Amino acid sequence: MEKTKSDQDRRYARWTFMTGTRPFEGIEMILLNMVESFEEVTSHQDGSFSVTNDLIARNAISHTAIVMSYSLLEGFFHEEFEYYMKNKNQRKPKELSALINTLLHEHKISLKDWRKRRKVIDLLRVLRNAVVHCNGIIGSEIDKEKCKELMGEDIFESSEHYPRLSLARSISLVRELKSIADEYAEAVIWL
Repeated sequence: MEKTKSDQDRRYARWTFMTGTRPFEGIEMILLNMVESFEEVTSHQDGSFSVTNDLIARNAISHTAIVMSYSLLEGFFHEEFEYYMKNKNQRKPKELSALINTLLHEHKISLKDWRKRRKVIDLLRVLRNAVVHCNGIIGSEIDKEKCKELMGEDIFESSEHYPRLSLARSISLVRELKSIADEYAEAVIWL
C-alpha cells in the first residue's frame, strides 16, 4: 500500500517550493549588482584602472559564488533531510551529493542530468573547502581538465593553484545550483 502525503507534508512541500530558493536569488542579486557596476567599483577614485581592485573584486565574486552556492544548496537539502527523515533513524550523509541522493531515493524522484550535476557538486565541495580553509589555494592533485570540463571554463587560467571563476560563470554557478533545488522542490510538490 502506497503511503499518502499528509496535509503537513503538502504544506511543507508547498512552502519549500515557494520560498526555498530565495536565498539563491539574494546572492544572485548581490553578484549581478557587483558585476554591473564592476568598472566603477574597481577603478581608482580618478576613474583609472586599478589592477589591485580588479583582482580583489574578481576573487571576491568567484569566492562568494563558490562558497554561497554550495552552502545554500547544502542548507536547503539539510532542511529537507531534517523534515523528511526525522523519524527514520537514518544518519545524515556527510557529503552533499550523498545527502541529495538519499532524498531523491526517499521520494522516488530523479533530477535531469544528475550524474553531471553530482560531479559539479563534488568538485564544488573541493573548491569551497579551498576557499574556506586554504585562502583559495588548491593542491596540485586536482584534475584541472576535469575542472575545465565541469565548470565550462579554465578556472586555473590566472593561476595554477588559485582557481577563479569568471564573472559570468560565478553568476551562472549560483543559478545552476538553484536549479537543482528548484527542480527537486517542484518534483516533491507534485508527489
